Amino acid sequence: MKKITDALNKIIGLISEKTKLSPKILIAALLLAAGAVALLIGEIPQNEKNVSSPVSTTKIYQDPDEYTNNLEERLTSIISAIDGAGETKVMVTLESGSEDIYLHDFDYGENADSSGKNSFERKDEYVIVDGSSGEQGIVVRIAEPKVRGVAVVCKGAGSEIVREQIVQAVTALLDISSARVSVAKMN
Repeated sequence: MKKITDALNKIIGLISEKTKLSPKILIAALLLAAGAVALLIGEIPQNEKNVSSPVSTTKIYQDPDEYTNNLEERLTSIISAIDGAGETKVMVTLESGSEDIYLHDFDYGENADSSGKNSFERKDEYVIVDGSSGEQGIVVRIAEPKVRGVAVVCKGAGSEIVREQIVQAVTALLDISSARVSVAKMN
């Protein structure tokens, strides 16, 4: 670390001699220039084709039926792989569709009335930007639809062990309670 500090001091000393500026003013000017460059870089528009979402690579479903069908197919695949489950059919019902979660700002304030009592208030304001189609909020994330319940019908559901494994798999995968999962034997 000392070598780096010595090298920086030497460079600043050389530049200071050449420009006839004091080292403190030179450092302030360099920091100001670096800040201006950082601001300019932040203002460069990005090509939307090259922007990738760091949050998720999961497909976002706007259509609840498409989401439900995909979920049913995936659950059928997993459940039928459980030893003893056999032929399987799955039905999923949704409580709600996907939900956009918008960026918002909190503002806390304190008010004092004439009697001297203080009250605190919190204001939530959504962050609005000018977009290509007018003003719009900034979507932070999209919440998946909430699952209301799952019905599973399979040949192996006559076995208590198979039923329990199916309930455990569905509740773990969907993060729902076991009361929302029904397992029945296929005839």
